[in-house]
Parts: sequence; structure tokens; C-alpha cells
Amino acid sequence: MIVSLGDLMVDAYFQIPDRRNPRTDTQGRVELAAGGSAANFAVWIARHGRKSGLIGRVGDDFLGRALVSDLEHEGVCPYLAFDPDADYGTGRVGVIVAADGERDMVCDRRANARLSVEDIPEDVVAGAEWLHISGYVFLEEAPAKAARHSIEIACEAGVPVSIDPAAYSFIQALGRQAFLKLCEGAAVILPNLDEGRAMTGLEQPEDIASCLLDHFPVVALKLGAGGCLGMARQWSGTGTAGISTGVKGLVAAVRFAAAPTRVVDTTGAGDAFDAGFVLEYSRGAGLAASLARANEMGARVVSRMGAR
Repeated sequence: MIVSLGDLMVDAYFQIPDRRNPRTDTQGRVELAAGGSAANFAVWIARHGRKSGLIGRVGDDFLGRALVSDLEHEGVCPYLAFDPDADYGTGRVGVIVAADGERDMVCDRRANARLSVEDIPEDVVAGAEWLHISGYVFLEEAPAKAARHSIEIACEAGVPVSIDPAAYSFIQALGRQAFLKLCEGAAVILPNLDEGRAMTGLEQPEDIASCLLDHFPVVALKLGAGGCLGMARQWSGTGTAGISTGVKGLVAAVRFAAAPTRVVDTTGAGDAFDAGFVLEYSRGAGLAASLARANEMGARVVSRMGAR
């Protein structure tokens, strides 16, 4: 089973017209959908025929129960704790989608912020094929401890760990070295360009990936409209027509251009990218094939509204 750990949310998408009526109603569109970075990842894994599980925390409320039902419908095994405190109900996100597909998000983490070491099913982590961590768990002390506990269990059991850093602003506030310390033990790091810059203090993608390779065996850097760049300490896999590859010593580098697509909404593209990479890399497909799958899945998500 490929297990993810982290946030589970209800997403509310607001498509707001350019002109609004002050102090009264404005006609627009509001869509509700199941979301959360770790949950999105888990759903994509299950949709591609692999056994998938999610560790997290939701409110003991109708939203939490609806999200559990949705996960089960998608084929994801939910290992979720229910928070009984009404003040810490199920997490929710307001997503304001712009005309160019970019989005601003207002996050209300609620129960996600109270994930604890006691919520971690240690046997599930130790018996997993792969553990994926959504970096949002590092935002608060208790979930961060739960994530570190899970990483330590995974490493002791020989389970590979991947991490999506999730929020460059948090990395900047915490500091690069402190954040890297939280990520110790991960085999694969999956940042976007802003997160990579925050983690290294560098600007250019090649420099960022090379620097991160000092801390992680495999780096898959998301570049948005610029595609993606991967580096690994050991070469595994072969080049494919149209792929730029280079080998320097024991380091392999692969870069893809962005897959052609019309950008409608970028929400969840990184989660799908992560899932695509792990789907391939976990079965030994190699760096190039894993990046190709990740690139394709990320492009598919941005071509329509919603994270899934």
C-alpha cells in the first residue's frame, strides 16, 4: 500500500465576476469538492489501480463523515482520527480562482492542526510500500511530531518516504535548516520552484535541484509552465526521445517541458504530479519515466476545474 499522511479538506471554489455589487448580493458560482493535499494524492494513487491509504484527522461532523465516505468510494483506505471538539471540525479551504487559472487560497485547517503521534497507525506505516508526506503537517507542532514519528518508523522498516514541502512561506518563516531537519530521512523531495528557492536560497532550477541533492537522493522540481526537472544520485532508467538528459558523475538529470494544455485551474496540480511520480518510481520505473508520468498527470489536472 502507498500511504499518504496529511491534510483532508473540503474545498469551496469561488468564481467571482470582475465587478461585484457592494454591500449586497453578486451572482457568481461556488463549487464544493473534497480536497486536501494528502487526500488528493491518495485518490490519484487509487484511481490508477494501486492500493492507497490516508492517515489524517477530521472533525466528528457531517463534513468529516462525508469525506470518509468519499475516500472509501474512491478506493482509499481511511486511517483517520475523528476530533470530538466542535471548535476543531473538519478543515476547509476557500479557493478564489482567477481568469488565468491561478488561485488564492484561504485555509482553515481545524482538525488537521491537531493530528498527533497517537493518531498514527504504526503497523500501517511500517507495512507500507511507500509513505508520502504532505508538508502542511509541518505547520503546527503536534502534526509535525506525528510526521517525524511516521518518517522514523518508515525509515526503520525500510519504507521509502517522499515529501511535498507544500508552502514556501512556512519554509521562509521557519528557516531553511530547520525545515530540512524536519524532512530528514526522506528519499524523494517534490518541491515547486518557490519552495525550492525557500529551501536553498538559490534562484535557478538546476542550482536548486543540485543543492537539494545534498540532502535527498532524488529531487523532482516542479516548474509550472516551465515543466519539471529531476535529479538523482544514481542513474536508473534510459532516455526517451524528446527528453533532455545529462549525467555528471553519479548524478542523473532529466528535464521535461510542460505538457501542452489549456490552464483552467492549477489547484491540486502538484498533488497529481506527486502521485504520478510515486506511481512510477515505487515500481522501479526510473527517473525519466517517473517525471514523464508526473508531468502528464499534473497537466491533466490544470486543464479542468478542481483538484481531482
